[in-house]
Amino acid sequence: MSKFISKIFRWRSSLKRYIEVSRVSEISRRYFIMNSFDGVMTILGIVFGSLIANITQSKFILAAGLGASLAMFLSGFTGTYMTEKAERLKKFKELERDLLGSLDNTIHKRAVEIASIIAALIDGVSPLISSVIAISPFFFVSFGLLSMGVAYFSSILLSLCLLFLLGVFLGKISRENIIISGLKMLLAGLLVAVVSLLLSGL
Repeated sequence: MSKFISKIFRWRSSLKRYIEVSRVSEISRRYFIMNSFDGVMTILGIVFGSLIANITQSKFILAAGLGASLAMFLSGFTGTYMTEKAERLKKFKELERDLLGSLDNTIHKRAVEIASIIAALIDGVSPLISSVIAISPFFFVSFGLLSMGVAYFSSILLSLCLLFLLGVFLGKISRENIIISGLKMLLAGLLVAVVSLLLSGL
């Protein structure tokens, strides 16, 4: 048991070094905010559209929401992994050229792979999590615990709360007023939702 725990600590220490060397934390924060926003807005669009279309069965909303969430996860993970790895390999080879030597067996080479995977996971998982949270009230409808009307209201309210919290997180990062930052993100989300609804009605 002690060996297993020590392995975990060594792995954690190595991961921390890879993150520091690759400086992946900054870009990961951007991916988290952008893609969480996309996930929430996707669910808002589905929920508003379903409400206008008078969809009364939760399974259709869940199918559309979960399908979109899974698609965002897969496209986000694969696209980000390939893009990040290509960009980081380019910089890695430039570093090798500047140092006039191979860095294949160094922490820099391992950090390229680790950083690409971390960035890809955050890019893919963030919209998946935000989407599932936003659409979660409709799961309770399936078990007879909520009515469709309450689920619609709860889903929209959850989505707006998530947008506000994302804005608060941005405000904390930028050291701005977190309430104002949260309201800005909330307003941006509402504007996008209104525009989407108007376009869908054309």
